[in-house]
Amino acid sequence: MQFTLNRRSTVPMYRQLAAELREQIVSGAMAEGYRLPPERELASRLEVNRTTVLQAYQQLKDEGLIASKVGKGTFVLPLQHIETARIPVVRHEPIDEEPKPSVVRPPWSVLFSDYSNRFTYHDIASAERAQRGDTIIDFATGSPNPADIPDDLLRSVSIEAFESREFDGQPESPIEGFDELRALLAEHMSTRGVQCDVRNVMVLSGSEQGIDLIVRAFVNPGDCVLVEQSTFFPALQTFRSADARIIGVPVDEHGMRTDLLDGYCARFRPKLIYTVPTFQNPTGTTLPPERRSELIDVARRYQCLIVEDDAYGDLWYGGESSDAHRTIPLKGMENAGYVMYLSTFSKTVTSGLRTGWVVADPHVINRLAALRRMVDQHTSTSSQRICLELLKEGRVAEHLRGLIKAYRIRRDAAIAALERYAPDEVYWTVPAGGYYIWVSLPDGVRSLDVLESCRSQGVTFMPGSVFDVDEMDDSHIRLNFVRPDAADIDTGIRIIGETIAQM
Repeated sequence: MQFTLNRRSTVPMYRQLAAELREQIVSGAMAEGYRLPPERELASRLEVNRTTVLQAYQQLKDEGLIASKVGKGTFVLPLQHIETARIPVVRHEPIDEEPKPSVVRPPWSVLFSDYSNRFTYHDIASAERAQRGDTIIDFATGSPNPADIPDDLLRSVSIEAFESREFDGQPESPIEGFDELRALLAEHMSTRGVQCDVRNVMVLSGSEQGIDLIVRAFVNPGDCVLVEQSTFFPALQTFRSADARIIGVPVDEHGMRTDLLDGYCARFRPKLIYTVPTFQNPTGTTLPPERRSELIDVARRYQCLIVEDDAYGDLWYGGESSDAHRTIPLKGMENAGYVMYLSTFSKTVTSGLRTGWVVADPHVINRLAALRRMVDQHTSTSSQRICLELLKEGRVAEHLRGLIKAYRIRRDAAIAALERYAPDEVYWTVPAGGYYIWVSLPDGVRSLDVLESCRSQGVTFMPGSVFDVDEMDDSHIRLNFVRPDAADIDTGIRIIGETIAQM
């Protein structure tokens, strides 16, 4: 079985593979009952992502050419089956009975766009279904515990926002956001060491919208994007949807290996470097100042842009006088325009407040605003007014102090539980802030097996493969220690530790 795939073609690889398989089936080269290679085996042989083979097989299944049998593999269907799958069967019914119309379902995998087919679908839906249970201990969901958001804070802020004179008549927001809010965000950024003004700030409907707009603005099909080997999976989906070439840079306990960046940039000539340098998702690591400088220097030399995703930067658990020792964002270390900075209120106020912002060169802001006209015109006026009230008079800062105190306690409880219950062969990061602990499993223990067993016991988390560029990481799990109630952390990690030990 020989295949010729053109890696330079604009036709997606899965469609090329499906076309070649279809030709061999229809020509008779693959006879009835022929067993196709397993997805992983064929992907390895062709040196393509397993998703490419899965999508090609699914397209042929929708066309009625092949079928899979659990435990036996994937086979070519009989010719008669193929013909009847394509042509509705006409049955001669008795005259006194109404004929029953045959139902021919749309061939979804063919009809969906190449754009949507490039997404990689993970088993997130089943995790979310499990998390709806009353007794689940949830280390999986990447958002804060709703109980951490004081009802009186949002209620009072919302009332003040809607009663304010400026809100009369609900004036429509500019695409870039209200100037007053942009000015307050610029002021907020100055507390993190980033100097900018209103022209550099654009309000977003969440930071993920910023990733999407940046990709639309800069990435052409085939362009290279460098990321940490394990990174924020919605960003990976956005890069895949743009048909970008995604290359993972190795990481260690200090984040991205910037000592390797020069070689990666020389070989792949990336358009963008996407990074979560502070309290990284999923590993929890923080890039030290010397690596940040090295990252910026490499980007300047190779004329590529940096997308800095800083959703968790305000959640640092250092100490009471911690501000003097916090790491400055990449955006605060360069002023030539190479860094585009993204952040959001959804990780620090409430996940339901879908309001974020981007800080970038005015040329970038203008281009993103132009592209946004095709998406949603502007961020919700109501959300912007609420954020205005939160930023006034230090309300966000006061709220953050309470979160940091509570989250530091939960982090310490999670680390203590891992020390108590995890087998000796298990290792983990100790994050200085943010949400996540990255756990390394012993050799031979698969994260998906651990997850399946833990779900049956009422505990859920995210497996490492979801975040891996190549979707191959089966030796890590991500724990969000801020999501569960503090009283459940010990029990949940005990169940995870015991499950790992049994395996």
